[in-house]
Amino acid sequence: MTLREEAVEWLRRYPMAVLLLPLTVTILLCYYSGKPIDLLRDTEVDYLDSMQIFRVVLTDYPRERAKTVQAEAEVLGRVDGGQVKAAKGKVFLYLQPDSTDFARNKEALMGMQIGDTLLVRMRVQRGGRLGEFDYGNYLRMQGIVGTAFVRRTQWRRLSGAADVSFWEPRRWQRALYQRFRVLGIEGDELATLGALTLGYKDDLEPDLRRSFQCAGAAHVLAVSGLHTGIIYAVVLMLLTIGGRCKPMYSNRLGRCMLSLTVIVVMWGYALLTGLTPSVVRSVVMLTVVEAGKMWYRRGTLLNTLFFAAWAILLVRPRDLFSVSFQLSFAAVAAIVLLTPDSPIPQTASTVGGRVWRRVANYIFGLLAVSLAAQLGTLPISLYYFGQCSNYFMLTNLMVLPLAWVIVLMGFATLLLGFIPHVGVWIAKGTGGMVWLLNHAVGWVESLSGSTTVLRISVPMVVLLYVAIACGYWGVKRSLWWLLPTALSLGAFCGLAFLGMNGVTY
Repeated sequence: MTLREEAVEWLRRYPMAVLLLPLTVTILLCYYSGKPIDLLRDTEVDYLDSMQIFRVVLTDYPRERAKTVQAEAEVLGRVDGGQVKAAKGKVFLYLQPDSTDFARNKEALMGMQIGDTLLVRMRVQRGGRLGEFDYGNYLRMQGIVGTAFVRRTQWRRLSGAADVSFWEPRRWQRALYQRFRVLGIEGDELATLGALTLGYKDDLEPDLRRSFQCAGAAHVLAVSGLHTGIIYAVVLMLLTIGGRCKPMYSNRLGRCMLSLTVIVVMWGYALLTGLTPSVVRSVVMLTVVEAGKMWYRRGTLLNTLFFAAWAILLVRPRDLFSVSFQLSFAAVAAIVLLTPDSPIPQTASTVGGRVWRRVANYIFGLLAVSLAAQLGTLPISLYYFGQCSNYFMLTNLMVLPLAWVIVLMGFATLLLGFIPHVGVWIAKGTGGMVWLLNHAVGWVESLSGSTTVLRISVPMVVLLYVAIACGYWGVKRSLWWLLPTALSLGAFCGLAFLGMNGVTY
């Protein structure tokens, strides 16, 4: 079969790719040309870089920073000549506590709620460039106009928060997070547990974030397929009583009720964790799988992934430029494409003994998935973060099993925490597992040469993906594909050399 025939067969097997490709091209054309629509037009405002008085309302709970308190706010209007004129846009406010009583004022700022209305005198500015990374453009991709540093004398509260809806996801997220604190989990353990189970990252210290990034475990802190997969497995086990409830499988009504219940629970969890692209991707895929089960049909994993990307971009086209979206889909696509042909899991078959073979299958399978995900996300990570972990396989061997246990114990803590003594002991066990996770990540970070620092450009990202794709075809199809792999890597090294010598391209 020729390469052209294989491409046609591939598109026939994965028809969602035919829909996803033109949608992606259209979004890129709209973004770079501004026609027929400008995806970022709601961030174009006329009040940038000028000191003015604004009326704003908080749209999220404040987040503590080292010397300030960050608050996301929606501009309601601006004061001009004693009159309030229409204005719009979301901004990040960095509120400075009063230095005369810093701790108390910071605590008061952290006590503000969603819906609080403020009168603020500020200068909204775009973020600057951080090396190759354009922070201002990144904010625009998130729908944020810009940032403003506000001194204590430059703002005042006009009114308290309106009644927050009972169904407000952030309200439930914070309430469950505070439940962990009431049960005695504190410090870095509380912050990590909140990120792992609820997607609540407000209390993660910069040093802790950096440890997870340098060790190659940052994906654990972002609620994604790993976390939703755990919840999905637990929900299925509970609803079917460990697979023993046959009516849930043997008739169409039982199957439909089971699948609909699972879909509702999973979308509820997605809402709780903030509907980030990685969560939405995994929940959309699970929804498609469960919808297929209602009709006793099975789809291909790659086609389901393409459908999830198409559905997300159709509703939220700006997510194409989200780091979370890019990393999530690149990782899953690489796992689906590269893991079945990896020689690593096949090595497990040479291990003698049934028990040891099962252990080897788990370990080598985990290594294969880790390697595939790393290859898929490496160019994106180097572009946005300028670094990659050299011991990511070692990290995943320790971190992923711990993450499974912690997520399960975390939700057990929330469900059983009301029981006297039992809840406290479960919380202590959960805190101990999170402590072990944090210290395992810190140990990997402390190893010599744990991180490679290299910030790359967009052309270098393309060259790396070309090298990975051609290398894959070289192993699977013909060694002649290793020639363009070598050429792409050579061009990549040349651009890296020019970049290190200050040459722009």
